[in-house]
Amino acid sequence: MLLVGLLAACGGAEPPERADAEVTGLRVSEALGGEDTTGFRRADAPRAFEFPRDHGPHPGFRNEWWYLTGNLDGPEGERFAFHVTFFRVGLAPALAGDTAWHASAWASPDLWMVHTAVLDRDAGFHASAERFVRDGGGLAGATEPVGRVWAEDWELAGLEGERWTLRFTVEDYVLSLELEPAREPVLQGEAGLSQKGPEPGDASYYYSMPRIAVAGEVRRASGVALDVTGQAWMDREWSTSALAEDQAGWDWFALQLDDGLDVMYYQLRRLDGEAHALSKGRWMPADAGDALLEPEQVQLEPTRYATQPSGNRYPVEWSLRIEPPGGGPVREWTVVAVREEQEMDTVVRYWEGAVDILDADGEPVGRGFVELTGYEDG
Repeated sequence: MLLVGLLAACGGAEPPERADAEVTGLRVSEALGGEDTTGFRRADAPRAFEFPRDHGPHPGFRNEWWYLTGNLDGPEGERFAFHVTFFRVGLAPALAGDTAWHASAWASPDLWMVHTAVLDRDAGFHASAERFVRDGGGLAGATEPVGRVWAEDWELAGLEGERWTLRFTVEDYVLSLELEPAREPVLQGEAGLSQKGPEPGDASYYYSMPRIAVAGEVRRASGVALDVTGQAWMDREWSTSALAEDQAGWDWFALQLDDGLDVMYYQLRRLDGEAHALSKGRWMPADAGDALLEPEQVQLEPTRYATQPSGNRYPVEWSLRIEPPGGGPVREWTVVAVREEQEMDTVVRYWEGAVDILDADGEPVGRGFVELTGYEDG
């Protein structure tokens, strides 16, 4: 779930100009909403998913992303977290199938943006980075049918196999990780069609890899390298338009409980701040089938806010109550940010942060990530 449509407005490899903490006027609802989408394919009907093929690119759709987050531990209890998203944006629908256009090695039917972030809790460090790259000359891209996604030397590779590799940097931090999915892909929405607006095509094709074992190395700015292990989550979406004009953004939760339960929930927010009826999620227990989460089964309330250096104000602690689909005991948790300041310092600012999950006694029972968009006006 993210801000990929903004690239269609950029038109080139350089981000729009921004003065210090002042962001551009582009909002998430505009980026994923009502621009001219003529000629692009639409997510307007269910489709058959095929793996690992669908880990690869889907030309013809305007927007597509490979989104990974993770929580990691060092050998002495050090706490790290990471976020990386590869965004592909089609520059024009005709280019994807134009063989004459592809005759040049420098042809660029797609523009790529990559966001990365790293949290080093014990060092009191959080930073983000971004790149804008056209795919001409092999500078960025995604191999077909499946295999590798990259932008210069940042890459996610091995997607055709059982183990993947991920490498990227944030300032002077270098992350080199091996990823091994621990459960099968889970289709979100209705059989993978995730409707986010009222009109046909205001949707995405969406699946998750909710539990991925991670091992590798984090090299700190000091040059010291630490072996790390942990869990990651990958979301894959492709679409042409998603949000409606009355939607400002979303609060998205990806939660991994220690008992093996995985939960995804996104609460779409209307412009008036209220939750939208098309909010939804997925209940994914370790020992049973997954099921759709409807808004009436979820009570999500922010309980604490924090203002970022940019001046934007975000919730950083929540009360979460879920009635499991199909019955069972109600689950209640407190979700709290590992660090309050985890805003992405990118062309469109948003909050993307590691969280802890606490039970009624305040004991940790899991970890996860939260994404908050549409808070540009504080």
